[in-house]
Amino acid sequence: NLQALAAALPAAAAVALNEIAEETMTDAKENTPVEFGRLKASGHVSEYATPGNLEAELAFGTEYAVPVHERLDVHHPVGEAKFLENAVNRTANDFGQRMAAGIHSIIGG
Repeated sequence: NLQALAAALPAAAAVALNEIAEETMTDAKENTPVEFGRLKASGHVSEYATPGNLEAELAFGTEYAVPVHERLDVHHPVGEAKFLENAVNRTANDFGQRMAAGIHSIIGG
């Protein structure tokens, strides 16, 4: 039934987007510079998508997250600058396919 499919689509898209957001945060954390681990531990999905708002937000919650992220002139023995931006860019490469697969796995077809 087309109406049932249309009704289920926003919720399925929200679930798929939230899964991708969590995977992207995992990627970012794997590449976060580590000295004591506080920055890495502070990474989280700070806003999850809902059927009415298909947006997710990722964040790192330390006062030094932005300088560590932005300083390209600092060598990190563990991790890299632009750890969140790079993870988002890697996700963007196949975002559409991942969303379609996630929605398909939820609502079938």
